[in-house]
Amino acid sequence: MTKREKQLMLIGILCGMIVAAVLYVASRHLHDSGTADLGVIVPAQAQDSEPSTSPKVSESGNSRMVSTVELNDQEQQQIGVQTVVLERRNLRRTLSTVAHVEQPETELAIVSARVGGRIDKLFVDFTGQPVRRGQQIALIYSPEIFSTAEEYRLALENRKRLGSGAEPEAISGAEDLVAAARRRLELWGLTTQQIDEIASSPKPQIDLPIYSPANGIVTERKVTEGQYVSAGESLYTLSDLSTVWVKAELYQPDLATIRVGQPAEISWDAPSGSTHGRVAFVDPMLNAQTRTASVRIQVANRTMRLRPGMFVNVKFAMPEGNDMLAVPRSAVVDTGTRKIVYVSSGNGNFEGREVRLGQPSDQYYPVLAGLTAGDRVVAQGNFLIDSQTRITGGMTGLFGGAKQYESGQESVSSAIQFRFSADPASPKGGSNATVHVAVLDASGKPISDAVVKVALVMPAMPAMNMPEMRSPADLNWNGAQYTGTVKVPSSGAWNVEIEARRNRQVLGTYRSRLVAQ
Repeated sequence: MTKREKQLMLIGILCGMIVAAVLYVASRHLHDSGTADLGVIVPAQAQDSEPSTSPKVSESGNSRMVSTVELNDQEQQQIGVQTVVLERRNLRRTLSTVAHVEQPETELAIVSARVGGRIDKLFVDFTGQPVRRGQQIALIYSPEIFSTAEEYRLALENRKRLGSGAEPEAISGAEDLVAAARRRLELWGLTTQQIDEIASSPKPQIDLPIYSPANGIVTERKVTEGQYVSAGESLYTLSDLSTVWVKAELYQPDLATIRVGQPAEISWDAPSGSTHGRVAFVDPMLNAQTRTASVRIQVANRTMRLRPGMFVNVKFAMPEGNDMLAVPRSAVVDTGTRKIVYVSSGNGNFEGREVRLGQPSDQYYPVLAGLTAGDRVVAQGNFLIDSQTRITGGMTGLFGGAKQYESGQESVSSAIQFRFSADPASPKGGSNATVHVAVLDASGKPISDAVVKVALVMPAMPAMNMPEMRSPADLNWNGAQYTGTVKVPSSGAWNVEIEARRNRQVLGTYRSRLVAQ
């Protein structure tokens, strides 16, 4: 092949490639424009040929309807459906914690010796003993008190001997001696009564009484009889427990709602073991290890029911909001990813709505979206309704269809029909029931060569940690229909699932319900 022939071949290949590219672009353009002009619409279900088993969801504003259920009056009564009307409420939340009782630091008193000396007698000689203000609790011998008391007695006698006829200077000097001696006795803590007793007693007073300065319980005794003590030395520690402190440890998120003066309820394990108090102090410092702070509650304790060292339960009433639309906590089905409330729309219809709720109070959730005042919601029986709607796809009724078949009625299909009945119609839980099923073809003739199975099914209730219960049985042909015995495990509403097969192929299925007593 010559050089010129090679050049011509290369030019031909390039031209062919250019023509092919032009034809491809043109075909794509015609295809796109033709589709646009014809207005072709691809159905949404064509994008996913698999049938959906999840509940249908419709949105209207902030309300999301996730399922509907239709129940007659008998069905509602059997599963215990109870409804309430939503209204606005003042919400309160109770914060509970464990606390301990302490003796109040502000009610401590120390009994000390005003002078040095020897303790000759103790009238209070063990801890825990109650004392009253002004009660004599000990006798102390003090040489200083004894000598000063004698000086005071002598000064009084000297002033008495001078009489009124003495020189004014002598009388004034005697008065000064009496006043000085009396003043020293007063500084050592002697009362007016004790000083007067010294003046009136014909004998010198050796032992000086020590009186309690306050009411309280002896929490410490630091002295024994015969012990010598110094001036200012502590003899007893008293604690007035007519008021006690209850200290609770609260975590950081709860501290913001606690304020001084807030009431609190205190309870403990005892007959009538409860009382009330008020928050007196909130610790401004947080414990670095526990991330808690102490809250001190001051509690009256006149009857001495609370004792230091006791553990008690404390409840704080926490306001969550006033005039708020609220739904009962029992009406909310929490799936973990969303919260659902079933609303009665009348005529036995119940709509499951996805709602947005705030932080719960003791009995209610504040409603943020999905419900309005006046809605009638299911407060009891909603868990059974919800569990069944999940099994049946969300838009069927509680017992297998939007309109339920009564015992003995038939399910009509273009190919096969079923008739179902049970004997007894309402068996007792834990007993057996005889099941009768007629399987008919399209013309109404009985089918006698099918394999028929029946199962009683109680739906699972995850919110109550209850698994699905199932009781199956095989039915036999008796010449007119299929019959057999099935175990009814417990009382309640049971789904009845019936399946007929021939040559390992499903002829049809049927659902009904059986209510056990």
